[in-house]
Amino acid sequence: MKVFRNEGLNFPSRRTGGRTTVFRPLSASTALRVLNNPRYAGVYTYGRRRYRRAIDGQRKVQQKHDSSDWLACIPNAHPGYISWEQHQQNLKLLEANGRGYELARGSPPREGAALLQGRAVCGRCGRHFRVRYRSTRGKQEAWYICDRGHGTLGERDCQSIAGPAVDEAIGALIAEKMTPAAVELALDIRREIEARQEDADQLRSRATERAQFEADLAQRRFMLVDPRNRLVADTLEAEWNDKLRALAQAREERERGRQQDQLVLNDAIRQRLLIMTTDFKKLWNDPATQNRERKRLLAHIIEDATLIKLPAEGITKIHLRFKGGKTETLTTLNPKSSAQQVKTPPMIVQLVDKLLDDHIYAEIADILNERGLRPGGSARPGRSHNRFTALRVAYLVHRYAVRSRYDRLRDRGMLMAAEAAARLGIHEATVVRWAEHGMIARHAYNAHAYLYELPHSPPAKHCSRWDRLTDRAAAFRPGKESRPSDPIERGAV
Repeated sequence: MKVFRNEGLNFPSRRTGGRTTVFRPLSASTALRVLNNPRYAGVYTYGRRRYRRAIDGQRKVQQKHDSSDWLACIPNAHPGYISWEQHQQNLKLLEANGRGYELARGSPPREGAALLQGRAVCGRCGRHFRVRYRSTRGKQEAWYICDRGHGTLGERDCQSIAGPAVDEAIGALIAEKMTPAAVELALDIRREIEARQEDADQLRSRATERAQFEADLAQRRFMLVDPRNRLVADTLEAEWNDKLRALAQAREERERGRQQDQLVLNDAIRQRLLIMTTDFKKLWNDPATQNRERKRLLAHIIEDATLIKLPAEGITKIHLRFKGGKTETLTTLNPKSSAQQVKTPPMIVQLVDKLLDDHIYAEIADILNERGLRPGGSARPGRSHNRFTALRVAYLVHRYAVRSRYDRLRDRGMLMAAEAAARLGIHEATVVRWAEHGMIARHAYNAHAYLYELPHSPPAKHCSRWDRLTDRAAAFRPGKESRPSDPIERGAV
């Protein structure tokens, strides 16, 4: 109807109560009536609808019947716009598209980017997914959502699965499967099916011959009966009519079976199918191909796809069922949420935990930047230039409950300045001066505070007026057991 309207085309219609034909804009009801009418397929029918009087005797009740219950159905009675087979396919497609409230619902291809529209099945409840679109940062994304339980029973949504990763995996699989080897295999299967169809046709032919023999036998019996014996004649006539109906039914079944059986592929069609594999990939990967056309191509290959989201594992299982009955399972990674995208990777947290044994926050930040690692916040738009700082490293230690460097040094026996002074029997200022001259080791646990490591043979307290501390430190250094660590490698000053 929309195509007719966009093209400015009118459709012939007959005025109510008259025989004058006028051209009007096509309506949805007229389009649906034309698609369901077998007259346009060149078929004469009678008995599609039957009417009966209601109880009041005035009102008429209409009853629609299936094609098997029609009183008459004569194909090729007049030239048609389409074939009878095409009309049957159109009816099946209309029936599938009209299952809006049924469990197994297919839908016609639309303009959206979701490839599995109408073919995605929920792996938990068995219902078909609905497709929802949302715009994020100027980009439209498709989501497969199973929310029928929420609308009918107030339950939580079964599943909500992001479409881009699923559609990308489906597209890659279809392009991979359409190969010449796959076509050769399909042709071999086709030949096997045709051989079985030929056997079935022979069985139907034998059934027709048997029905013909029984009908002829019933006819001879009826002809030989005495016309004066009306009771026997009526019985034989009824039997003859039953045999004739059985013969007609056998012939119709054989003709219907022949129409359903597909013809043998010749070499020209085989070569065309092999060429179509390359054409299919070009058409599928062509940016100019519309989403609606890709869905139509997919409809000839895939029957349905069952999706099961596993949040704990961060993956989605895709169980595909192809037209021929073959199945295949794919696995895709679930897209990260906004919080997960800016979250610091666990690998960086583990590296910070390891570096805290020997380095302070500022040194750890420099090491991470030199290795090309970036904080989680750099994933935000416009913040790709962010680098690690001492404050960011301190936040990671606090946020992930990593054991601080101060606690690690205390576990290794390091002392505060007052504790070291009490052990050595000197003033705190002397402890600091000895550490500055390398007579005892000190280890930084932040940018301005230290813990002190006492040697096994500490220096003796001595007046520095006549024996300078610089000279004593130079003489003490070769024999000391503990020395200050390099500030870059060991975090000590």
